[in-house]
Amino acid sequence: MKRRIVCTVAAALLLSGCLLEGAGPLRDPKPFGAQWAQEGVTKEKWLADWVQCGGAANGNYDYEIQKGQPHKEFFEGLNAYTDQLGVCMRNLGYKYLNECDARCR
Repeated sequence: MKRRIVCTVAAALLLSGCLLEGAGPLRDPKPFGAQWAQEGVTKEKWLADWVQCGGAANGNYDYEIQKGQPHKEFFEGLNAYTDQLGVCMRNLGYKYLNECDARCR
């Protein structure tokens, strides 16, 4: 009985995140667009280019699901949007980094 209580409390703490508190953020705090890099470009210039290409002013994507929109339609639109954004960024001389490093914004 005591073992069951200990396991239940441990599971509750783990699921609530209390035991993971010191592990740091689970998601990289950098915006999605941060993986588009170009040598010598300031963060301000990168953000201006990102917005010009259709990204949001916070560096993330500017595409949201519409109320009642089917998931299939949303993902088709999202894929088209990200493709267009990527073409635009490449045309401005940016390269996509598969993993963020020091060049990420």
